[in-house]
Amino acid sequence: MITPGQRLSVAARSLTVGGLFLGAAAVFHFLAASHLPMILKRVLDAKTYAFLGPVVSFTFQLSGVLLLPLSFSTLYSAAGLRRGERWAWWISLANALTVLVLPCLLVSTMGVRYFSDAPLFLAGAVSVTVAGLLMMLPLLWARRDIARAKE
Repeated sequence: MITPGQRLSVAARSLTVGGLFLGAAAVFHFLAASHLPMILKRVLDAKTYAFLGPVVSFTFQLSGVLLLPLSFSTLYSAAGLRRGERWAWWISLANALTVLVLPCLLVSTMGVRYFSDAPLFLAGAVSVTVAGLLMMLPLLWARRDIARAKE
């Protein structure tokens, strides 16, 4: 039988993996931003590139910047969750929901057919979905143990 402490530990480990994944995604966005100009120059005319190039690069860099605190707060809350802290469960829940929304935003803004021509976006969307589920499902599984850990 699995004890409440073991459930909290599994949830905390899952969040730690999710937090590390978010950190890796931030690094990927920073690295990808430096490669975007040469990709965009090949597919856009000069006038369109002059307008879109900085916007697309900024968007990738902004995503990387915003993924960093999401990663850090997920890692920090994983430690609190391991101890059964209620605040850590709520922050972890908000972070997991945020991660699960990301692939939905990708599909709603880009459409499904875009992914057939962009395997890296497909791989990113699938891996972010898996990471979000990896964060969310153990949280829901361990929810009842938060109250017990403090008794």
